[in-house]
Amino acid sequence: MSRRLLSGRYQSEELLGSGGMGEVWRGRDLRLDRPVAIKVLTAAGVREPMAAERFDREARTAARLTHPHIVGVYDFGTEDDHSYLVMELVEGRTVGDLVAAGPLPVDQALSIAVQTCDGIAAAHAAGVVHRDIKPGNLIVTPAGTVKICDFGIARLPRLAGQNTLTGPATKLGTSSYMSPEQALGGPVDPRTDLYGLGCTLYAMLTGAPPFAGDPLSVLHQHVNEPPPPLRDRRPDVPVELDALVSELLAKDPADRPTDAGVVRERLAALLPRAGTPLAVVAVDAAPAGPEPPPAPGPAAPVAAPGDRSARSRRNPLLVLAGLVGLALLALAGVTLLDRDGGKPLAAPTAPATTTTAAAPSAPVVPVTVAPTTPRPRTVAPTTRSPVATPEPSPSLASATPSAVPPRDPIVALRLSIQEQVDAGQLNPDAAKDLHAKVDAIAKETAEGDTDQAQEQIKKLRDKLSELLRGGKLTAGGYDALSADVDRVAAELT
Repeated sequence: MSRRLLSGRYQSEELLGSGGMGEVWRGRDLRLDRPVAIKVLTAAGVREPMAAERFDREARTAARLTHPHIVGVYDFGTEDDHSYLVMELVEGRTVGDLVAAGPLPVDQALSIAVQTCDGIAAAHAAGVVHRDIKPGNLIVTPAGTVKICDFGIARLPRLAGQNTLTGPATKLGTSSYMSPEQALGGPVDPRTDLYGLGCTLYAMLTGAPPFAGDPLSVLHQHVNEPPPPLRDRRPDVPVELDALVSELLAKDPADRPTDAGVVRERLAALLPRAGTPLAVVAVDAAPAGPEPPPAPGPAAPVAAPGDRSARSRRNPLLVLAGLVGLALLALAGVTLLDRDGGKPLAAPTAPATTTTAAAPSAPVVPVTVAPTTPRPRTVAPTTRSPVATPEPSPSLASATPSAVPPRDPIVALRLSIQEQVDAGQLNPDAAKDLHAKVDAIAKETAEGDTDQAQEQIKKLRDKLSELLRGGKLTAGGYDALSADVDRVAAELT
């Protein structure tokens, strides 16, 4: 499609990216006088039934979702055999671009994951399963807002009899972030997206997805192999975050959390107060002049996850203007997804290909937890002490319960469960059941149903007694966990 006017309203202005099945243009809605992104199927895409169906699916799926953390779809139509999709034009960088420069600071990864959970929860509430949650489908705007894009392979489980676009596993999702049930061609549900979130969190914290290799090898690992321990690759990751990622990456969907809202609360509880600047994201690659020398400081225990400027100097081609990245993302919905890591099939090779004018200097924007989706109850975290400090912190280094609960009582209970496993006081398989029961308590509490929350607490107490009698929990572990349950119960009274 050359520069043209669609439906007498949408003026295409500049080609942002193209692939085998489609093109994405920067355009303008002349009626509302606003910039838009226009995705158009090429002639090859029109001839490919699966591509055309996915294009239509993306339009109908994303159009029913209106949320601050989901890229908006404005219109859909056909003109002169060209199907087109008019979308929100989002400027920013994908999380994939950020991860390509190295591991993210823990707080920044948490902020991105919290906002992603908000978007996932909204999609699930509308009956939509995205099925391809990965860094490349998450955009961080200059204001620090995360937006989920590309619903081209989403499933609408509440629409009986609808074609689910079943196809080869390597073409329905990206192998590095694909759930075991997708790899096996099984049914998907909201827990599938939470597995993708777990892989994305793992990548943000370590700089790489949990499994590596050729696509078929990666799929085999998703189904059969445990991921390398997160804290082995990133020791400063909090124990409770490590435990949550492990739950999200469970092979059996029944062993994963079932609700994105509950996962969001667990992540938010690890952050400083909402709205506090957490980390910075450089939006533009063009510096105004020579960079100053780095400030002196102690050597980091890991591969400098917080040193974003250093990674930018090592990887100048990775820091590109966000519109081109978004264009390539949009094309993923109309092209066959790649089979070896989730990168766009037509990646930019040099900064000169960008169509966005360079700013005088590289803006640096704080990433914050955007309080866009109020919930009946918010877990109120306290500020975490830095992992590396000049003075040792016995309360953080010791596994014994502190006189002062480290966080919200529910978070402290989750931490205590993991501590009992690490200390050999609790059977690891039994811990999964306990975490599921804590999830149920958190969900009922978040919904404001105190009676049901108390009922779930009773079930948790009964389970602790059962594990003690069965030899899967020691007496010391039982006492520690019971004390944590008491604190949760006291919070409800």
